Amino acid sequence: MPRSQQDSRPFLQRLMKALRLVRVLVMQFRVFLICSNVAFIGSALMLYFFYPLQELPKAQRSFLAIAYDTLQMTFFQTPIPFVDDWRLIPVFFGLPVLGLIVIAEGAVHLGQLLFQHRTYSREWQDMLAASFQNHIVVAGLGNVGIRVVQQLRRVGEEVVSIENNSESAFLPELEKMGVPAIIGDVRNSQVLEKSSIRKAKAFLAVTDNDLANLEAALSVRELDPNIRIVVRMFDQRLAAKMQKSFAVNCVFSTSALAAPVFAQAALSSNILASFEFGGAIVNAFQLTIEPSSALLGLKIDQVRASYEVTVMMHQRNGSVDWNPPPDTVLDAGDKLLIIADNKNIQTFISVERSILCELDVKN
Repeated sequence: MPRSQQDSRPFLQRLMKALRLVRVLVMQFRVFLICSNVAFIGSALMLYFFYPLQELPKAQRSFLAIAYDTLQMTFFQTPIPFVDDWRLIPVFFGLPVLGLIVIAEGAVHLGQLLFQHRTYSREWQDMLAASFQNHIVVAGLGNVGIRVVQQLRRVGEEVVSIENNSESAFLPELEKMGVPAIIGDVRNSQVLEKSSIRKAKAFLAVTDNDLANLEAALSVRELDPNIRIVVRMFDQRLAAKMQKSFAVNCVFSTSALAAPVFAQAALSSNILASFEFGGAIVNAFQLTIEPSSALLGLKIDQVRASYEVTVMMHQRNGSVDWNPPPDTVLDAGDKLLIIADNKNIQTFISVERSILCELDVKN
C-alpha cells in the first residue's frame, strides 16, 4: 500500500468514528428535533400572521426578524411587547415552557448518550449498530469470527458482530476496532434486526454450530432476499447440499479449506495458502532470495518463464510491489510471493532445502 494511503488511514478512521457518533445522536434526537422545529416554525408563522406588525419598527416586520424574535422568546426573552390575542397567548406562554423542556431534556439525554459512548455500553452498541448501512454482519465471535472481522476492518469495511456469549474474550478487541457487538442468539429475528440486517450488504455465519449457521442463514434470507450470505459449515457434505438446496451464496467447510494447507505445510513452512482450482492444487509460496540462491541475479520474467510460475508480489527493504516489473533483477534478501501448482512448486522446495543444507554445513 502506498505510504500516502497509510498516512491518511488514521485520519479517515477518526473521521468515520466522528460521523458515526453524529449519526447516532441524530437518530436518537430525531423525534425530539422534529417536534421542537415544528413548534418553533408554527409559533413564528402565528406571530407573523396574527401579531400587529405595524406596531413594530419596520426592520422587525420581516418573517426572518419574527423568526429571530421567536427564538429569543423560547429562551425567556421579550423582544416584542405582549398582545392580548387568544391566538397568540399559547405562543407567549408556551414558548418559554418549550425552551425549558428543550434545555433540560436535551442536556440530560445528551449527557446519557455521551456517557454510554464513553463506556461503550451495550445500549450504545445497539444504537451504533442501528445507524449502520451497507455494512457486513458477522455472526459468531470465535477464533474464526474475530479474524474475519479483523480482515474486513483491515480492508475498510464497516462491520457489526453478533455473539451469543456476553463474556467472550474477543469483545474488547471489537471495542478497539469500533465494531459494535449485538449480544444474543443469531437465530432470533429480533437480534438480527438490531444488527441492521435489512440495510447490510452481506451476512457471514461463522459460529461453531452448523445448525445455528443454517437457521440464521434462512432467517436472514427471509428478512432480505437480496443480501449476500456466506456460511461456515464443519460437515463438508452438508455444506455442498446446503449451497445447492438453499439460497446461500457461499458455503465453506473449514475442514475442507484447511486440509490442503496442512498437507502442503508438511512439505514446506513457506507455503502460505493452498487451494484447489480446476482439479489442481494451487499454492501461494513465499520465497526469500538467499546469497547462494540459484535465482540471485535473475529477472522476474526469467523466473516466470523458467519455472512456469506466477510472481504476484516482490518485496525489497520493506517496500512491497504488488505488480513487479518483469525486468526487476532479484537481489539477496528480496522476497517473492509465487503462485504455482504442485508440480512446479517442488522445484522451489528443493531449492529451499538445498540452501538450508548448505547453511547447516557452514555452521
